[in-house]
Amino acid sequence: RLQGGSPFLINGPLPLMLLLSLSPCAASLTSLHVSFTDADSLCYSFTVGKSGSGPWWHQVQGQLNTETVIYCDSSNTCQANGILGNRLKATKTWETQADTLRDGVDLSEADLFPMGTEPLTLQARMCCGHEVDGEFNGSWDFDLNGHKMFHVDSITGKWTEVEPGSRWMKEMWENNRDVTIFLKMTSRGDCRSWLEEIKPHWEEKLEPTGNWEEGEGVLCR
Repeated sequence: RLQGGSPFLINGPLPLMLLLSLSPCAASLTSLHVSFTDADSLCYSFTVGKSGSGPWWHQVQGQLNTETVIYCDSSNTCQANGILGNRLKATKTWETQADTLRDGVDLSEADLFPMGTEPLTLQARMCCGHEVDGEFNGSWDFDLNGHKMFHVDSITGKWTEVEPGSRWMKEMWENNRDVTIFLKMTSRGDCRSWLEEIKPHWEEKLEPTGNWEEGEGVLCR
C-alpha cells in the first residue's frame, strides 16, 4: 500500500528481486545460491616445520568452500572432518587424496633449503577451481618463516617472486624437476579430479529439505 493506506497495483510481472524480497523463503534462497557459487573451489594448506636437530612436524588441511573436510598430522594419519568429510571418506578419492598429500609433505621435508635457514616453518597453499566464465585455474603459494616467497600459476607455468629476497628459494625450487612436476600434476590434475568428485556431495549437503517458516504457513523448498 502507498502512504495513507491506499492500495497500489503494478502492471505486468513483478521484478524477480522484488518477488524474492516479498517471499518468506528469500533469505534461504539467497544463501543457497551463494553457497553453490562459492563451492567451486578446493584448497589445501600445508605447514611443515623443523628446529635444529629436532624432527620434522607437519599438518595438512583440505577445505571445500572454506569448510574443512580432511586433516592430516605428523603421525601421517588423515582424518575426515564433519558430515561432508565423512561422506568423502567412503569414496575412492579418499585414499588417493591422502597418499598425494603425504607425498607433498615428504617433498617439502626434502633437502630443499640451504644451511642456516633453521628453525623454519614452510607454509604452502594449493587451490583449484573454476572462474565465473568456466575457466579452470590452479595455483600454489609459498611462505617461509612468515614471509611470502613466491606464487606459481599452474596453468601458465609462471613462477612469480612475491617479496624481495625470495629469488634464491624460487630459483632453487623452480630448477628442481621433482618439485615442478609435483606442483603441476597436483594442482592441474589431482585437485581438479578431487573437486569434481567432491562437488556432488557438497550440493547434496546444501539441498533444501523444506521447512515451515514460523507464523507464515509457507513451506520453503
